[in-house]
Amino acid sequence: MPIWSAEIKELEILSSSIKGIFHELEKDLEHLIKADDKNVVLLYSRRCLEIMVTDLCESELKRPRKTEPLKGIIDKLHREEKVQSHIITSMDHLNSLATYGAHPKEFDPEQVKPVLFNLTTIIKWYLKYKNTKTISEPKTVTPKDKTDGPVDSTVHIQKPKKRLILLVPGIALVVVIVVVALFIFNIIGKRKQAEDLTKLEKSIAVLPFENLSSDKEQAWFSDGITDVIISQLSKISDLRVLGRTSTLKYKEIEEKKSISKIGDELGVNFIIEGTVQRQENKMRITVQLIRTLNEGHIWSDIYDREWKDIFDIQSDIAQRIAGELKTALTPEVKEQIEKSQTKNPEAYNLYLQGRFFWSKRTEEGLKKSVEYFEKALAADPDYALAYAGLADAYFIQAWWKWIPWVEGNARAKEFALRALDIDKNLAEAHTVLGALLHWNEWDFEEARKELLLAIELNPNYTIAHQYYAELLDILRQNDEARLQINYALKLDPFYPMLHSLSSMYYYNEGKLKESLDEYLVMVELAPHLAIDNWRPFYIYMKQGEDIKAVEELQKIILLDTLTAKYANNVKEVYNKSGINGLLNFLIDLQPESSTPSHYILAQLYALLGKKEEALDCLEKTLEENEPHSLRINSNPDFDNLRSEPRFIALIKKMGLSDYGNRD
Repeated sequence: MPIWSAEIKELEILSSSIKGIFHELEKDLEHLIKADDKNVVLLYSRRCLEIMVTDLCESELKRPRKTEPLKGIIDKLHREEKVQSHIITSMDHLNSLATYGAHPKEFDPEQVKPVLFNLTTIIKWYLKYKNTKTISEPKTVTPKDKTDGPVDSTVHIQKPKKRLILLVPGIALVVVIVVVALFIFNIIGKRKQAEDLTKLEKSIAVLPFENLSSDKEQAWFSDGITDVIISQLSKISDLRVLGRTSTLKYKEIEEKKSISKIGDELGVNFIIEGTVQRQENKMRITVQLIRTLNEGHIWSDIYDREWKDIFDIQSDIAQRIAGELKTALTPEVKEQIEKSQTKNPEAYNLYLQGRFFWSKRTEEGLKKSVEYFEKALAADPDYALAYAGLADAYFIQAWWKWIPWVEGNARAKEFALRALDIDKNLAEAHTVLGALLHWNEWDFEEARKELLLAIELNPNYTIAHQYYAELLDILRQNDEARLQINYALKLDPFYPMLHSLSSMYYYNEGKLKESLDEYLVMVELAPHLAIDNWRPFYIYMKQGEDIKAVEELQKIILLDTLTAKYANNVKEVYNKSGINGLLNFLIDLQPESSTPSHYILAQLYALLGKKEEALDCLEKTLEENEPHSLRINSNPDFDNLRSEPRFIALIKKMGLSDYGNRD
C-alpha cells in the first residue's frame, strides 16, 4: 500500500463532489486516484492543478492562458489578489514538487504526501469558488395595480416598452447562464477544442521517452519505443511527424524546456512525451499528447502490461492519437498500423537494440546493429523489418567505405529484396532499394518508382525524401530536388546531413549565400561533418573573398588529422601564388588526406581549367566505383567540361544523357 494512501482516500471523497460537473478535472483526478507509481501521481496532480489554474486565468484575468507557464499565471493571480494567499502558497508548492513527475528526476516518495495534501486544499477551495460564481438573480414581484378609475392611455402605450427593455437583459442573462453551464459541463469547451484541433496543422513531435528502469542499460528500450511510435504515426498521411534526429536533442538535457518552447523550436502544434519502465516481462508505458499552444493535455494513458503485449500497445497508441486529432485512417493505413511484423517478443527486443545502434551512424554502431539484426532473424527468420535493418546498415557502411562498395551494396540489395518478399508494403525496404538502384546500378527510373512508393507508404519517412532529393539532384531536376529536401527538413529540422545536402543543392543552383548559410547550420549541428568539406572555400573563392577563403581552408585542413601539419602553409602559399596556387597546393595534399578522392581532384583540376587532368580523374572515379561519381552530372564546377567528348562519353556511360538540362 502506498505511503500516501490516506491522502488518496480524501481525494476519493472529493472526487464524488465534482462527478458530472467538472469533467476534465474529474477524469484526471480519477487517473490520479488509481495510480500507484509516484511519478504518475505527481504527473496527474500537476495536471489537476493546471486545469484549475487555466480556468482561473480565463475567469479572473479575463484572457486565455496561451503559452504562459503555470508559475506565471499563479504569480499574476497572486499579484492581482484574485486568489487568497494561502491557496497561492499551496499552488506554488504543488507546482514545484509535481515537476518531478512531469520530467522524472530523483526525489523522495515522502514528497508525494504534501503534493496530495495541497491538491486537496486547492480542490476544496475551487469547489467553493465555482459555487459562489454561479449566476443567479433574486425574483422580483411586480405589485398589482389596485388604483380604481380611468387609466391613462399613455400608460398602456409605455408599459410594453418598459417590459421589453427589462426583458432584453433578462434574456441575455438566461443566455449567459446557459453558456456558463455548458462550459461547466464541458460541452461547448469540448466542441470548441475539437473545432480548434481540426483547424490546426496536425504536426507532431515524439520526444524521447524517459527510461525509468533501474537498469540504465535499458536505454535502447526507451529509444526503441520512441522510434516505433514515430514509425507508426508516420504512416498516416494526414499527420506531419518529425524525425527522431530532431527530437533526440531534448533527451537528458540539463534544463528541461517547456512544451510550448519545444513546439516553437520544432515548429509543431502537438507533442507526445512519455516514460517507459521494464522489469523482466513486466512493463509500464505512460503516454501524453499535449497541445503546444497552451500546454493543454489532450489525451494520456498508462499501460501496465506484459512484454508480450507490446505490439498491441503501439498500435493502440497510434490509433488513439489519430482519433484525438480527428484524423481519418484509411483501411490500408489502419491495417499497416495494426500489423505486427513479428509475433516473437524476443526477436522484437533484438530488433530494437539493432535500431538503437544503427541510429548512431558510426562505424562501430553499424557493426553492432548488424549483429543484433542477425540475432533477431535467428529468433524469427521471417522478420521483414530486421532484413530492412540489415539492408540499411550494409548500404551506409558501403557508402562511407567502411566495407567494400560492391560487396556492401550486394548484401544490402539481397536483404532489401528479402524484406519485400515477406512484406511488399515495407517503406524502409523500398527506400534502401531505391537508393541502391540509384547509386549502385544507375537505374534511375526504377529508383524513382521505389522511392515514390516508399513515400506513398510512409509520407513522413525522412530518409525516403532525402534519397529522392539526391536522385532528383543527380538528374538535374533542381526545382523538385529543392522541394523534397525542404520537406525533409520540415520533417527533421535538426538532422545535419539534410542541411549538408541542402547546402550542396544551393551551390549547384549558383545560390552561394544560401549554400553557405546551410553549411554553417550543418557545422553547428555536427562539427565532424566539416572534415574534408571544402564547399565554404569554393564559395568564398567564387565570391572573390580570398582572405575568408584562406581562413576557411586553414580550418578544414586542421580538422583532418593527417593534413593538420600543413595548415600553417596555407597563407604562405596564397601570398606567393594566389588562389590558383592554393588549388595546386590542395591537389598535392589530396593523397595525404584521410579521405582521398579522384572526384575531389577532378573538381580542383576543373576549377584550374586543366581539362585533361580533370577528365583523367573523372574516369578513375567511375572505374573505382566512388560513391560520388554520379554528382558529375549536377556539379557546376564541371560545366567547362560538358562539351568535351570524353565528358559526354562519361555521362552516356552512366545513363544520364537524357538528364542534361537544369530546371
